[in-house]
Amino acid sequence: MNQTSFQYRLADFIEKNKYLICFAAIGIVYFFNLFIDIMEVDAAQYASISREMSKSGSYLQVFEHGRDYLDKPPLLFWMASISIRIFGASNWAYKIPALLIIIIGIYSTFGFAKLWYGSQKAKIAALILCTTQAFFLITNDVRTDGILTGFVMLAVWQLSLFLKNNRLIHLLTGSLALGAAMLSKGPVGMVIVAFAIGGDLLLKRQFKQLFKVQWLILLLVVAVTLLPMCYGLYQQFDLHPEKEVYGLKGPSGLKFFFWTQSFGRITGASSWNNHSGIFYFFQTILWDFQPWILFLIPALFSKFRNLFKFRFKGPDTSEYMTLCGFVLTFAVLSMSSYKLPHYIFPLFPFIAIITADYIVAMAERPGKFMNFLSRFHIGFIHLFFIVPVLSFLFFFPVKTMFLPLVLALLFLLFCYAVWTTKNRVDFIILPTAIMAFTFGLVMSTYFYPSLLKYQAPSIAAKEVYGKKLPEGRFYSFHTGTSSLDFYSRSLVPEFDINRISAYDKGTCIYTDKAGMDEIQKKSGEYGLIETLDNFHVTGLAITFLNKKTRNKVIDSMFLLEKQH
Repeated sequence: MNQTSFQYRLADFIEKNKYLICFAAIGIVYFFNLFIDIMEVDAAQYASISREMSKSGSYLQVFEHGRDYLDKPPLLFWMASISIRIFGASNWAYKIPALLIIIIGIYSTFGFAKLWYGSQKAKIAALILCTTQAFFLITNDVRTDGILTGFVMLAVWQLSLFLKNNRLIHLLTGSLALGAAMLSKGPVGMVIVAFAIGGDLLLKRQFKQLFKVQWLILLLVVAVTLLPMCYGLYQQFDLHPEKEVYGLKGPSGLKFFFWTQSFGRITGASSWNNHSGIFYFFQTILWDFQPWILFLIPALFSKFRNLFKFRFKGPDTSEYMTLCGFVLTFAVLSMSSYKLPHYIFPLFPFIAIITADYIVAMAERPGKFMNFLSRFHIGFIHLFFIVPVLSFLFFFPVKTMFLPLVLALLFLLFCYAVWTTKNRVDFIILPTAIMAFTFGLVMSTYFYPSLLKYQAPSIAAKEVYGKKLPEGRFYSFHTGTSSLDFYSRSLVPEFDINRISAYDKGTCIYTDKAGMDEIQKKSGEYGLIETLDNFHVTGLAITFLNKKTRNKVIDSMFLLEKQH
């Protein structure tokens, strides 16, 4: 084979498999995310609970540090604890079950989009979804929202197939996915699916579909799926009205799951309130849906315009599950008294499909607006190459030139794609995918590893675990955290200052400055073995990122050891 023939075949292979190559590249970033340390507070808490569950074998009744736990449903804990039991307590063992469900969600997005929009738009929708900043985050900072996203989209896809072909297998699969969505984060899973499917049927005036007798099968399957969790909640809480959990006296576990934790945040029955405004999610989505946000806004406008055009009666050949699932749930979540950015991530498959449909449709009949928007978008995403360079210079200096060299090469590939791509759709999609891969790679191999050097509890716990201390030789004082438990592979108890002389030689204590002073004032037997820089890494601030001002905002934590 001569060189010209090889180059032709290589170019032909790349052209035919360009989207597959993009998915593989994003998969590399997801793979690296598996090995990043687990971040405080929520993810570390869930990892610690999962490790504790794997040790105790208590799957129906959930405990945190030996105390009753009543917050999130148990599916994430079940999956992660089984993984930890098989593979050991590690970053990747905790994260991989959630990653697999997220991948199912991405594939379900493809399957649903292919059903309604064709293969090309389906590939683009899935690629848009997996390249959002939200998905790079949830494959790293693993919480319940990732598995909720996967199961919600699987349920919507399978139930839409059932409505199209009336096959029982799709109803059963969708019902199981719906039950799993509720086991992931409560009734919000059913709400999202109900808004999507119900809104679509109402807009199409397909009222008979709303009252299909087969929906009774769905309710039965969901009920059976939830039965183990409900039994555990009833045994742990409803049978014990004398208990007090998180300030709640005699809480009903069943009421908490089905009402308080989800709907209570809207009605006021829940005490959780972070005083976030009604426009909170409008603000957070501007970053979380990057790098596609510039297309999402006109895409939603176009969907609403078509809805007005048809006087809110959608044709049977169209789908409104994506629009209803996103808009109705977004509106309800915006009324909640307690909001965090990741609460709307389960809606991202819907807007990824809406965005993909808009990009392809507008590229096929381009006008001045689409030409301007696509070129402005390409210019805007250059910033995602500039930010890493600024980070190298002002935030966390690189130790070798390997990563900057990779960044430079990928930027050249990005420029090549911009200059040589003639297809209007690919002109938007391919350079953006290259940029997303580049930015994600920098974050997973450089930024987060550098950042998590300032998460002192996990650093301290790993060092103590490396000492292979006997049971009962590691304590916290004034500052216990979940990552201490997870990375030390033990439940780290609180140090009792009144028994300070009774502890064995070699006992280690993790504490803050006040705690160290108190211990050393009371006994001269405890020596300092390490000082650790500490910062709440999920609450980033420019004063922390700037290496010149970082020392002003970081705390010092201390690892003490009894030496006599």
